[in-house]
Amino acid sequence: MAIDKDHIPYHVFSRAVDGKPIFRRKDDAHHFLFQMYAENHGSPAANVRRKDIQKAVEKLLVGEETSKEFYVEKHEPLVHFLSFVQTVNHYHFLLLPNAEKGISLYMKKLNIAFAKYFNLKYSRRGTLFESRYKSVPIETEAQLDAIIRYINVKNPLDVYQPGWRERGLRNEEEGWDFLHSYAYSSFPDIFGGRNSRFLAPKSIRSQFLDRAAIYGKKSYDEFLKQPMRTIGFGEVLLDEQSCSTS
Repeated sequence: MAIDKDHIPYHVFSRAVDGKPIFRRKDDAHHFLFQMYAENHGSPAANVRRKDIQKAVEKLLVGEETSKEFYVEKHEPLVHFLSFVQTVNHYHFLLLPNAEKGISLYMKKLNIAFAKYFNLKYSRRGTLFESRYKSVPIETEAQLDAIIRYINVKNPLDVYQPGWRERGLRNEEEGWDFLHSYAYSSFPDIFGGRNSRFLAPKSIRSQFLDRAAIYGKKSYDEFLKQPMRTIGFGEVLLDEQSCSTS
């Protein structure tokens, strides 16, 4: 399957200033997921309570529609999510634009909204993220395979075992189980049994994510697990000198 040059996804990512933790607490991670969804469709409703946000996110994660009282739907999704992950101090997305300038409009809304929430909650001021965001067009099959693995395998494992890339993974089986259970990643949706509302409809994501159907499940699992068995395993794709800011 060749990637349509007029219909390509983008790797989009942003990091907190000075690498400070912004998703260490469960309620902060939940709030970010909620804003991921609400800002893509419109905006969060006014004065939504923290416990209601948690309930809304829990429904979205298991594939249930959340009540419209939690967000205001104003437009079709600005982007389609193909992959996502939150770690302690940054996030990565694989996005397919669904509107003109959809990615730039969406990312501006999301980063501003979460910064306002975070600054108010923790009584801080100033910029929360190092830059607006960075994006890389995914134009080849090799890039697509690499970024799916990078977002869904390597980054969640940074949460499971910080420093594993340099020292090696202490337990591959436990690490693999963690990937299936880590809520703040699309791995459970793509490679497990979860069917959350965060990812694009199956008709869209199947065009990019059904890699096991191409290579065979056993071969693709081995591809996904390769970084888990190699110390210092790198992804040339993610050299930040090749990144562009949209």
